[in-house]
Amino acid sequence: MIDLLQNARRLVPVRAIPWIVDRRLEAVWRDPQYVEAQEKQMRYLLEYSPRAEEAPRLAREYARQSMLRTWMRWHPGAVTRQRVQGIEWLTSKQDTSRAAILSFMHHNQYDGLFGSLARAGARIHVLALDEVISPEAPVQVRQHFRVVAKGATLIPAGGGGSAIAELLRPGVTLAIASDVASKTPVEFLGRPVLGAFGAPRIAFETNSPVVLVTSVRDGADSSYLQVHEPLEPLDFTDPRALLNEMLRVHGEAILAWPEAYENPTTRFGPMP
Repeated sequence: MIDLLQNARRLVPVRAIPWIVDRRLEAVWRDPQYVEAQEKQMRYLLEYSPRAEEAPRLAREYARQSMLRTWMRWHPGAVTRQRVQGIEWLTSKQDTSRAAILSFMHHNQYDGLFGSLARAGARIHVLALDEVISPEAPVQVRQHFRVVAKGATLIPAGGGGSAIAELLRPGVTLAIASDVASKTPVEFLGRPVLGAFGAPRIAFETNSPVVLVTSVRDGADSSYLQVHEPLEPLDFTDPRALLNEMLRVHGEAILAWPEAYENPTTRFGPMP
């Protein structure tokens, strides 16, 4: 039954989704526990940032963005047509004598990021946890990765860092999320958390430039993907310095549009 209800979302016209989401939001916003849960997400994300006091005000739009993301991933033709700026860093200006690492965050319609890049001319490999690309994963997770695969080749992460490094052949671009939980103490928007060290370490080991892609809002319901100029590993003293710069750039993009960040409390890992 859950699978049928989820799949029914693909039958709803894209133009009707904002109206449906707004009506649903009006109903659930009467529940104080639901409101508190949305405020908790924004407080967690912004507590140590200059926008901390805005968390209660941003909570409703955070809930709206979450609902829109859930509905829109059943319409891959729409979410894989995001505008892209700076695509040349992954096409004409890319050094194809080396591999590249693409760094992204779980922000805005990120599952349509890869299809959008592919339409603009850049085909990507995406690192994914084995369990989430399993046929036994929940239906909404399977749909999420169907959208990702519209513009990317999915690579299981189970092989570890050495296996991943072997994939980085000349001309290959491997995407790795930079907001996953692991064991490395880092700081994101002022909050101490535990993050992943793999991408900057692999970048150093293979001398692969790191290309960041962020989501930028430029209107009430308008946004685009920004491909940033590559970060060269050897321009940094060590992988830690590279990681700090990656998180700084991503942090600026998310601070500018915090409502569109997916489930902040589940990103990175809590400090012990």
